[in-house]
Amino acid sequence: MKKNLYYRTVFKRSNAFKEGLLAFFLAFCSWPRLLLEVFIRKNFGERYFSFSTAMTVAFILALLPLIYLEGYSRIVRSSEGMTFIGHFTTWYVYLAGFLYMCFQRREEIKHLPSVFDFGRFSLSTGEIHPRFREVTFNGVPADIRTIEIWLEPLPFAIVSFVLWFMGQPIGFIIFLSSIFYSLSYAGAYHQGDHFIMDKIDEMICNEELVNAFVEGRESSETRGVSFYGRRPADPETRRRLAETFVEENMVEAL
Repeated sequence: MKKNLYYRTVFKRSNAFKEGLLAFFLAFCSWPRLLLEVFIRKNFGERYFSFSTAMTVAFILALLPLIYLEGYSRIVRSSEGMTFIGHFTTWYVYLAGFLYMCFQRREEIKHLPSVFDFGRFSLSTGEIHPRFREVTFNGVPADIRTIEIWLEPLPFAIVSFVLWFMGQPIGFIIFLSSIFYSLSYAGAYHQGDHFIMDKIDEMICNEELVNAFVEGRESSETRGVSFYGRRPADPETRRRLAETFVEENMVEAL
């Protein structure tokens, strides 16, 4: 596709703060998302699922209750062993399940087609559980976007509310992870939507360049494309100048 310099200079202006916040948010969500997706997805990409990262997350989760117990004991100078067991048994049960599923996911990756033989996308987010594809709304199956943003984190959110209501701290962790899971996919789809719209807008600008800049037509006649700035009076000069607004994408032969 031809690169429209006018579009990229005037129209395609990114919000640096918003884009930076979105990038930070998506990166920050990787760990909370990991806590859920190992239970509901399989066949992750080799570079998407990191077993070492999963073990790091598990190690931190295993330590947090012990740090809490040690700190509480120092403050009140008394042992809270029974309270600890009552509050954190579900925590370690969840952790055991998480570790088991992480080993399962690692074994799956070992048996997948080789990335180096072009048999597999190394950053694949895995395969969605078939049960989610059976969900329908008014007889229409839920699309992938709805599944990833809403349906996948929903069961975890429900279970987390029950656990949280029962005074189980793991409920808060799962609830927080479900929120991050949903918002991370919402952010990814937001980026994807804008990428496609940028490409479409640039194509339209290429097609309407002569009408908007050379002929000076109104935006109602150019599918909304407007030209901002002064134009040379001579039409032929405008035409020659318009040719410099577009660059051909050169592809070098390997």
